[in-house]
Amino acid sequence: MSFLFRKYQIIRNFPPHYPWYKKIFANLLYWITGMIIHSRKNLLTQRDIIRARVRLRRGDILLLGNLRESSSLFITGPLTHSAIYVGRRRVIEAVGRGVQYNGLQHLFSNYDTLAILRLPKGTRRRHWIIHKAIRFAKEQLGKPYDFDFDAKSGKYFCTELVNKAFRQAGHNTGLRDIKPFRTFFEKMEKLLFTVRKILQPEEFVRGNFRVVFMSHNLRMKRRRMVLT
Repeated sequence: MSFLFRKYQIIRNFPPHYPWYKKIFANLLYWITGMIIHSRKNLLTQRDIIRARVRLRRGDILLLGNLRESSSLFITGPLTHSAIYVGRRRVIEAVGRGVQYNGLQHLFSNYDTLAILRLPKGTRRRHWIIHKAIRFAKEQLGKPYDFDFDAKSGKYFCTELVNKAFRQAGHNTGLRDIKPFRTFFEKMEKLLFTVRKILQPEEFVRGNFRVVFMSHNLRMKRRRMVLT
């Protein structure tokens, strides 16, 4: 039993006065199936979670949106975060604490929107690319978050980690971590508004990937994701 507690996260964010026997049942069901059945305050539905778990494959990119965080004010679109699914109900992501593992249960319980992207059909050496991308992401575990948005710093913000993992694996993503500042005014802008130039999670949709899942509150419009 202790192995289960180490391998999987425990569901804790139940509503007030939730019956103890339902808490036990919910955790047992999650350990066995990966599904969460208790009420949540985020906007993903139970149907979203079930469909996402069925579709999810090792090496997939998860694009997520927390519409209640301050980051949603300056990150364009309904998606504010990205991560790589590495199997065993875990992702690798770059967050404020640095590059780390996280569990699907946490993501499904805290984000409001979700899209899953995958390498295009017919990608040559697809399994090798996925293997190398995940290996690269694992090698970055523990590295700090790139608050300065400096692509050469050895630190990572969330989209930078995902994009660089696939590029290092030999896949042409068609995306840049940070758009270049060419003119004098753009260089001045860099001092204040660098965040506007960094790779946005939504841009993966326009890169060399294909969308295999969208939560109920997302739809595609002119190669962009919008809230329904």
